[in-house]
Amino acid sequence: MKKKIFSVIGLLTVSLLLLVASLACSADKITASLGQEFTLPVGQTAIISGESLSIKFVEVTGDSRCPTGVQCIQAGDVKCLMLIKYMQSTSSLVYTQSGGNDNSPEVFNKYIISFRVEPYPESGKQIAGSDYKLVMTVTE
Repeated sequence: MKKKIFSVIGLLTVSLLLLVASLACSADKITASLGQEFTLPVGQTAIISGESLSIKFVEVTGDSRCPTGVQCIQAGDVKCLMLIKYMQSTSSLVYTQSGGNDNSPEVFNKYIISFRVEPYPESGKQIAGSDYKLVMTVTE
């Protein structure tokens, strides 16, 4: 009898752990439609509904944008590492946005990926890597 109770408790524990892991994985995914603006934090993936396309924002690999409140010779830029999965292949790409808050369009296959990196640097403040996010729109 005790053996049966422990088996049931063990089965329930494993089921609960699998459910929690499943919910954690789905929390790292955002679903968006073509033409819809969405925000993609570092480490998360956007799935473009109705397309065989997903985009993961891995990290900012460099940020030399001129901070607000500072006079710079150059505007600088910010570089973002992304993993883009289309159909069955995955590409690792670094997209660059010039200084300023304008959206930067990039072409990938038949898609135009427009993005803006936030937050914008401010004089005297450091941006933690985990604080970056992309405001994006994907169109054909």
